[in-house]
Amino acid sequence: MTVRHKVVKIESCFVDGVLAQRSTIEISLSPGIPTFDIVGLCDSSIRESRGRITSAVRSMGFLMPKGHITVNITPAYMHKSGSGFDLPIALGILFISGVLAYPAGMRVYAQGELSLSGDVRGTPGAVLRLMEEARDPADIVIIPEDEKFAAACSGVGCMCVKDLSETCAIFEGVGYNAEMFRINMDVGGAEDAIRLSELYGQPKAMEAVVTACAGMHSILLMGSPGAGKTMAAQIIEGLLPPLDDYEARQVMAMAELSGDRGGPVRRPFRRLYSNCTASKLTGKVNSVVPGELALANNGVIFADEINEFPIRTIEELKVPLEEHTVRVVKDGKVNKIPASFLFVAACNPCKCGMMFEEGNKCRCTPTMRKAYLNRLSGAFLDRIDLFTEMRSVKAEDLQAMTDSRSKELKAIDEDARARIDRAWKMQERRYFWSYGCNKVFNGTSPRADKRLFKYSDKVSEFAATAAKSAGLSGRGFIKLIKVARTIADMEGSEEIDIRHVRQALIYKVNIYET
Repeated sequence: MTVRHKVVKIESCFVDGVLAQRSTIEISLSPGIPTFDIVGLCDSSIRESRGRITSAVRSMGFLMPKGHITVNITPAYMHKSGSGFDLPIALGILFISGVLAYPAGMRVYAQGELSLSGDVRGTPGAVLRLMEEARDPADIVIIPEDEKFAAACSGVGCMCVKDLSETCAIFEGVGYNAEMFRINMDVGGAEDAIRLSELYGQPKAMEAVVTACAGMHSILLMGSPGAGKTMAAQIIEGLLPPLDDYEARQVMAMAELSGDRGGPVRRPFRRLYSNCTASKLTGKVNSVVPGELALANNGVIFADEINEFPIRTIEELKVPLEEHTVRVVKDGKVNKIPASFLFVAACNPCKCGMMFEEGNKCRCTPTMRKAYLNRLSGAFLDRIDLFTEMRSVKAEDLQAMTDSRSKELKAIDEDARARIDRAWKMQERRYFWSYGCNKVFNGTSPRADKRLFKYSDKVSEFAATAAKSAGLSGRGFIKLIKVARTIADMEGSEEIDIRHVRQALIYKVNIYET
């Protein structure tokens, strides 16, 4: 005989903004007129689940219990929405009514929407919810069949079901057999990626691109139209190593909220245009839609023609560039969303774009140039790690790209990848011992002290003098040290030398003042 319980508890999760929150669903059954109440500060999408659950239970051949059903979804002080509570509520009702044997002493987790016929469907935010569940997994984890991809991204062991009858079978004799799913990583594409050697003839830009990739440093490319600024951003996308499992889970947690619920996982590349608004950057919290900054986490953001962007949009980038997070306020609570990306900005040096070209081709007056360049504030520029100008490539260099120097070009590409790989491995060791995490880079590190970055008083004195001569701020001085550390990492050097600072200074001189 099935034991009746006064209260049954089922675990689940819900998405609050773009963060997952744990929840416990408590179901009780008391004598009285048959009623079905759901409490816990729930919106209409949850209250409407009463009709879906009742129909689904009856479609599976079961009867709703007689009496007063009360469902409490905790925490009661937080507003909740979504249809992902359907399955755990239905499961709890079947437990409390004695139809299914409640596994006392075991934690049961479930999520999924129910159709009127009893089918179990996935809901948005599954990756976020399952990642939260994976931190402290329950004994039994049940999810919809179409959320296998979310299970792979979260790394949690679970059992997938197609309908309510399969869910019931788990507790009726079939038993619980958890499965582990693997992420379908997109590790290919290196052959199709644009090669670094396509920038042949622009040595400063080539080296700046490699340095940006090696340390995840923000970079501003300024040059005439057709000089290769967009191509440089695409080269950066191809030079970055593939995602690891931890990064892939973070990427897909945000991508799934935007509607991408499958397919190979690859490092994000988000391109912004001049019509980009501040809300598009940060996202729409109330409708659980992440913005471009959150979607670019562990990837690249390319802001083309950044001088043409609205001032508010440009200023909105300052905090993410400094803290590598997006601050989202919802219901009076400030949530910090990871937004650690490589920021690539490109623009013309003046309205006509020909200021850097030889032969006095520029048609702009000094006043026009100043007005055009001043659209980027000093506070924004101070947060850029690398500055480099780009010019039209000479005819002999264009010919060299496809002529007899193919071996030289191939060596350039192989050397760049080797140096980036060497730098990433050194940073992985450095920050694992310092922060217990290997997903911090020189460009995103909150610290640049001597103990962590390993440089002498002599190097520090030289860097401080150079920074003062170049007119760098205190933040600019720290970024100079960070870029020098990346250059040393690419060489495999354990300590920063003066020559590394000299090279870093080349990319820190603001080309706005050239």
